[in-house]
Amino acid sequence: MPHKISENTTVYIKTLGCKVNTFDSSALANQFTREGYTLVDAPETANISVINSCSVTANADKEARYLARRFKRQNAETFIVVTGCYAQTHSENLVTELDIDFIVPNEAKHRLVELVKVHPRRSPAQPWLEGTENPKLPQGITPVKNNRQKHFKSSVTIFDHADTQDKTRAFLKIQDGCNGFCTYCLIPLARGASRSVPRSDVLHEVKRLVAEGIPEIVLTGIHIGDYGADFLQDKNNSSQASSSPNSLESLLREIKLICQNRTRLRISSLEPNEASDELLHIMANNPMIFAPHLHLPLQSGSDRILKLMARKYSCDDYYERVLATRKFLGDPNIGADVITGFPGETELDFAETLEFIARCDLNYLHVFPYSKRPSTVAARLPEHLSPHIINQRRQKLTQVSSERKKNYWRKYIGKEMPVIWERKLDASGYMTGLTANYLTVKVRPLTKAILPHGTLISIKGFLNDDALLGVEA
Repeated sequence: MPHKISENTTVYIKTLGCKVNTFDSSALANQFTREGYTLVDAPETANISVINSCSVTANADKEARYLARRFKRQNAETFIVVTGCYAQTHSENLVTELDIDFIVPNEAKHRLVELVKVHPRRSPAQPWLEGTENPKLPQGITPVKNNRQKHFKSSVTIFDHADTQDKTRAFLKIQDGCNGFCTYCLIPLARGASRSVPRSDVLHEVKRLVAEGIPEIVLTGIHIGDYGADFLQDKNNSSQASSSPNSLESLLREIKLICQNRTRLRISSLEPNEASDELLHIMANNPMIFAPHLHLPLQSGSDRILKLMARKYSCDDYYERVLATRKFLGDPNIGADVITGFPGETELDFAETLEFIARCDLNYLHVFPYSKRPSTVAARLPEHLSPHIINQRRQKLTQVSSERKKNYWRKYIGKEMPVIWERKLDASGYMTGLTANYLTVKVRPLTKAILPHGTLISIKGFLNDDALLGVEA
């Protein structure tokens, strides 16, 4: 029998991975609430525990399995549901985990609440007979092993109100999925084909967030530069045309009219060849709206490795976009993803990456040690590096990132900058906030009152490696 919803049917949602998963978890939370469930802050008090998993690395897979076991130890009665990318790429592995009761792959994530609502709560140990549907998976979905699946198509992108409770930044998903198929990455198969949130839905949510006084909106997606490419030409609504190469730029123009200097807009990770002059021009002409901060994934500073990765730019292309970004935005904070230890990466390739990072004068790095992912092209390449070498290079890049971040931050010591604050003090009595160019600032308020957003703060120096010390100006 399906479990009955009562006033004490409680749900805990744990999010792993990217900002897109953060948005998806918020959407699921909203859907559970509308169905009469109560959200709780820990699995110990939850009738249902949802793990929204990541699968970008082997460690991410491992964490999802560990959490399922831990949640079951903490509460033997909680109904464990695993969704997200790991549930899509290797559900056969999750099926064998006794502590996991139900698996909802990404292709069915938009129906998760409905599926949980009618699930008969079978015993986790119930055997699965070959040739029959597995009771741990939604009807019609078969287990996937080692990412051996099709690039699933979907016209559905899970969408709902962005989570703004106790937060000053709202992550707003405008796109999901990817058609890129970089050789190291399983995300196109984990999240399906690229698809955009309808423009009207995005604009409606922006209006709601601005009306609620949310000080910053972060536009996010798996490949947001691809926004609108999937829209069919509609002769009755030319704004929905997919033929325009500037669909994201067109959306930004509409969003900025809604923000009108009341809400700051930040663009999350953007492929370097999609940071067009037109997009940069929009940002430069609206400095009170657009944060002077871009994250442009690099992955490698070696053209040879970029080709092996099937990245769609050369080092010269990347460098030209960095120069253009600074030409339009002055002194923006520019960060990058870098993968080290890709198969066949030589000492010369690694040295070229270090030199290229310095040439671009990047301000910070997100460093990822290469992780062999199932059924990717890179997994079949020769010359996989030892974990020892990969870790050495990771440590070097992490050190470079720390030094570059401090060099950029030093330029703002002694300056006054407006800050958007978190809504509570930390354990040490500091307020924490972000400047428009993504500097983390901490300050002890002169009174116990929370400082208003946009308060001018004088930057005095480093508080620690992760924050600058400020005082009220």
